[in-house]
Amino acid sequence: MDEEYLIQYCNQILIEGNNTESILLFLRDNGCSKTQSIKILKNLQFIPLDEAQNLVHLSQTWQDVYEYDEELNRQFYEVLMGEDS
Repeated sequence: MDEEYLIQYCNQILIEGNNTESILLFLRDNGCSKTQSIKILKNLQFIPLDEAQNLVHLSQTWQDVYEYDEELNRQFYEVLMGEDS
């Protein structure tokens, strides 16, 4: 789906009084990745990237991949730290 359309639809979700979780569920149900969801949420709510990332990462919608992503991040930082040694 077109990102601009998704942002407009998500804005309508907010106007109707729904919360961020409703937006994230809509995005995931419509094939958006976690990364795409972060980008759209950032642009929709005019928030910093790290805030959007935390909202998505800690959301109920993406809870099923939380542990996998945490492990991936841990391994990534281990590799980075090993390169500096």
